Amino acid sequence: MLSPVDSQNGLVVGFDVLPSHSPRSKTPVKFACVVLHNGSVVREYPEVSRRDLLRTVREVMPRFLATDNIFEIVPDAKSLFSLVDRLPVETRLVQVTGIPPHQKSLRSLAQQYRVGVRGKPDPLQSARIAATLASMGVGYLVECFGEQTEVKVTRARKMGRGGQSVNRYRRKIHSEIQQVTRFIASQLKTAGIEFELDVRTSDFGYSSSRIVAYAPLPVIRGLVEEKHGGDYNVIVTPIKKRTEFLPLEPMTVTSETKAEYFILGLDPGTTAAICLIDFEGEIQLLESRKGLTRADIIRKVYERGIPVIIATDTLPVPHMIRKIAATLDTEIYTPGKPVPVSEKQETAREFSHKVRISNAHERDALAAAVYAYRSLLPKLEQVDHHVRSQGLNIDRRHLKALVARGVQMNEAIGTLMRHGTQTPEVSEEEPMPEHSEEVSVDLIRNRLEEALAQNRALLARLEDLQHTVDFLRFRESELERSLEIVNRENYWRVKRDREVVKKQSEIDALRQEVDRLRGDVGELHRRLELLRGVKRREIKGDMIAVKVVPQFSRESIEDYCKTVGLREKDIVLFEDASGGGVQTAGLLIEQGIRAVIVNTPLSHLAEEELVTAGIPVISADNVELRRVDEFAFISRKRFETTFQEFLKEVREKARQKGEEDLVELIERYRREGEH
Repeated sequence: MLSPVDSQNGLVVGFDVLPSHSPRSKTPVKFACVVLHNGSVVREYPEVSRRDLLRTVREVMPRFLATDNIFEIVPDAKSLFSLVDRLPVETRLVQVTGIPPHQKSLRSLAQQYRVGVRGKPDPLQSARIAATLASMGVGYLVECFGEQTEVKVTRARKMGRGGQSVNRYRRKIHSEIQQVTRFIASQLKTAGIEFELDVRTSDFGYSSSRIVAYAPLPVIRGLVEEKHGGDYNVIVTPIKKRTEFLPLEPMTVTSETKAEYFILGLDPGTTAAICLIDFEGEIQLLESRKGLTRADIIRKVYERGIPVIIATDTLPVPHMIRKIAATLDTEIYTPGKPVPVSEKQETAREFSHKVRISNAHERDALAAAVYAYRSLLPKLEQVDHHVRSQGLNIDRRHLKALVARGVQMNEAIGTLMRHGTQTPEVSEEEPMPEHSEEVSVDLIRNRLEEALAQNRALLARLEDLQHTVDFLRFRESELERSLEIVNRENYWRVKRDREVVKKQSEIDALRQEVDRLRGDVGELHRRLELLRGVKRREIKGDMIAVKVVPQFSRESIEDYCKTVGLREKDIVLFEDASGGGVQTAGLLIEQGIRAVIVNTPLSHLAEEELVTAGIPVISADNVELRRVDEFAFISRKRFETTFQEFLKEVREKARQKGEEDLVELIERYRREGEH
């Protein structure tokens, strides 16, 4: 048994399809939707699309998504699992009426569990009843893995301590991370996948980024390619997954739960902070966390109550706060002008004895909430005075919430009075008291006649359905006899046709194989001619064969030495020059190679070590590199020219070094003579 709503997440979303709508229809289906928190209605949506309903579920992340019939949102069982895949892993889909075909009506369940309903419930009432029953542990749930997927883009190697090229290299890597992050975000937007983006900015772009996409891992891997090594890493991982189908455990829930109302202060960013202040000015929550997403914030707020206003001191208002306000259907409060840091610190000192303020983010969220509370304080005091002077017996917190949302006080009082005087009625068919003197005989007679008429209609309907079943059974037996006759007469013809189709399929497959082999032969001929041409140029002395090593690493070089071998004066081409360092360069120096050819940049320290040993590091573009399968050749003329230029440059540096040493020696002698 799975326990019902716990104290950590009392959110439940109930929905019901609107009349004349069906998932099998070509027109978009519409639903009524209700969000409940611990039995209290947080939000009501009289008409939402399927897409808006799922977006609300993904942002609110309730424990249960409840309905009386799951096939009102999906046409079949296959689509049902696709729907569950799109739900957050924290959310379970619940059908409160039971497992088909053993289902109970929603009204009978409402009567059984004493959930208030008048007459036949409309879609909004049905959604509320379904959510309430699910929160009481009534119904069955379907669970499949519906993961959120995390995509991280990070540096693949650490920056060096110094050098002329360090800033240029850092700028290159951070710019690449920014470009890759934007490309991934555009791919997700194109695919219609919602996501949260968290970046760590630098002077040259992004030093790292984190994307939380609201889609299963296979979908994201179809859009984003993982990468390890080089300048940056792209890592794609699932966050959670689970598959299960379990009945809920029934539990009674009190109907006297009253909603709490708060002012929500937000400071968004890489490290986001939230602050909840009630209408008495008391801080109910103040915390901050790195990587706090929009869904995390909404869930934390709904777990504690209902926000009536969102406050921030960031101008202009960030996009994330606008999205949260739209989801929570609340107004946004800003001070109107930037708040000095000194005022924020003073506000923090006022509340430091009540709550621990850990960082500047929590300080800013607290300051925003306090400024919003102080702006509402005159209205809140006016509500208290009016309720006391009039002696009203209504929920004062609810009245303050309505007034804070902009409702006129008289209108808000009237609304609460009307709702407060209504007595929930379980059902029109509720059993009448045995000894009531007000029971009318005519009323009982009318009800009996209605029941008999309904019974006659149901019996007629049953007879019609039975006739339909008899006809379909007859039609089935008739078709079976016809099929048997056709099978006897056409057995050999059908067998011959099947054999022809089978042989034709084999012929087509063999033809495709012949075409593929012909293509392979043509490709081999082309490569052979290319190799012959290069070998001719090598024999003439125009080309030089070089040895190809996959990676510039000790393991790759040692493996190549074991399988092929490196000799003195060899020219070596590295397909991937990244990764190695000074020790790898020392291994090449010990082998006594003549030169190194690279396709990708070599590390600064390794290149400096090779050049110091008199081994040039030459770009493949400068020597006309030609590749034929695993063989590689370079232009002798271009290589010799580049090599001579390298030797000339080395000699010039040596000469300059010698002159500098001589000058330093003379200066030292001069200083010693002066003393």
